[in-house]
Amino acid sequence: MSILVQRTARAIRRAIGLDRERRWNRQYAQGGWEWLTALDELAHHAVLAAYFTRIKPNGRVLDVGCGNGMFLERLTGKPYSRYVGIDFEEPVKQAAQGRADEKTFFFAADMNDYVPDGQFDAIVFDESIYYLWDLAQGLARYEQYLAPDGVFLVSMHGKETNIPRWQVIDGLYHVLDAVTIENRKGVKWTVKALARPQGPGGATAA
Repeated sequence: MSILVQRTARAIRRAIGLDRERRWNRQYAQGGWEWLTALDELAHHAVLAAYFTRIKPNGRVLDVGCGNGMFLERLTGKPYSRYVGIDFEEPVKQAAQGRADEKTFFFAADMNDYVPDGQFDAIVFDESIYYLWDLAQGLARYEQYLAPDGVFLVSMHGKETNIPRWQVIDGLYHVLDAVTIENRKGVKWTVKALARPQGPGGATAA
């Protein structure tokens, strides 16, 4: 791919990202994403939180696309040593209200550009992984900020269009556990805990 084509592609992505940021900030400000707090949305957030507290108790967690804080809300008692949530400005502002403290931090950032300031024991994509420009490359970039024995925790809606995404992810990472959730409306989610591929002798590859 020529340098000109690469620059054009980046410019297009930036324009799309800015449009999405403005739209989502407006929608969050107008209460357009309040449905995320509904009872029938609870289970997949709770499973992600349970995975974290079981696999990485008191660990460092990065919540990529934290929205208005539904995953964090499930971490009862703040069972982490450090939490960082990133999203666009308006959802981050909502998520931070009453939650930000000496070990709970929020930053307004696009997940495709954000550069963490350290490593994390768990990196969470709670219904946000769809918005990586390139799934494999995006995960590879975030993997640089995953501790050697860290895990990815991913939740995706049960739409058929997400099957190829899971195929990519399952081809790159070792599935520690997975569960499919269905609410009373018949809406489904798949939630997985993932680690780096297993090396010789069953050890997780660095």
